[in-house]
Amino acid sequence: MSDPTVSTLTFECPLSERVRTWLRLEELFSRARALITRHDAIDHRTALLTLFDIVDTTSRNDLKSDLLQELDRQRTIWNAQLDHPDVAREALTEFLADMDAVIHDLHAQIGKIGAHLRESEWLQTVRQRATSPGGACAFELPMLQSWLEQAEHERRDGLQRWLDPLTPLEEAVLLVLRLLRETGQTTTEIAPHGNFHRALTSARPPLLARVTVGAHLGVVPEVSANKYTVNVRFLDHGGHSQPSGRASATGRSIPFRLALCTL
Repeated sequence: MSDPTVSTLTFECPLSERVRTWLRLEELFSRARALITRHDAIDHRTALLTLFDIVDTTSRNDLKSDLLQELDRQRTIWNAQLDHPDVAREALTEFLADMDAVIHDLHAQIGKIGAHLRESEWLQTVRQRATSPGGACAFELPMLQSWLEQAEHERRDGLQRWLDPLTPLEEAVLLVLRLLRETGQTTTEIAPHGNFHRALTSARPPLLARVTVGAHLGVVPEVSANKYTVNVRFLDHGGHSQPSGRASATGRSIPFRLALCTL
């Protein structure tokens, strides 16, 4: 695992529902922004459907307050570091200013997240039909077909206009996940016969497990944890290499790296 020429895969395994939601939003925002920069109508169509996925993922009423509560707590923790003699004060001050800006912008969002998308009759019509398999086909939604026939810059401007109000949420999610990932201390481990167990001693249970494994091993991890222990089980991922296509527990000993992250 220490050979830099060996290709590795890092799997992020959320250990709480709120982290699962943050990771989903991170991926959806990344996908939407990548698709908007492309030129083809099919990519902009997928970007539009991704915006609907973002809205559906933000339907939890406590999402905004949960993020603000965590950011306020982190700001208090990092502010206390300013008096530490070994701290890079200028860099920390800049980081705290960035955090304050994220908190301010999220506070400034009035109403329910994504309300501007829910209030558009056109968008709601497309969204409702898109929930049915094949429901967003051209013959089902001629209004969508008409939009896709617009000039590329017009489609992109529209997508950007719908995405921009969600930027404060995106920035908050990215900042919290950055802070979460940076807490993880990576250790090198072995999973005998594909199974690994570790007793937990911290008062704060892990919220995210990051498992790095050699790509050539053809395994994927399943991670579970409670306040006492963390368990990692490796599965042979199946796919085209096995007739059944099913993942099954491996009997091999698997070397891997593990980082347990908390806030």
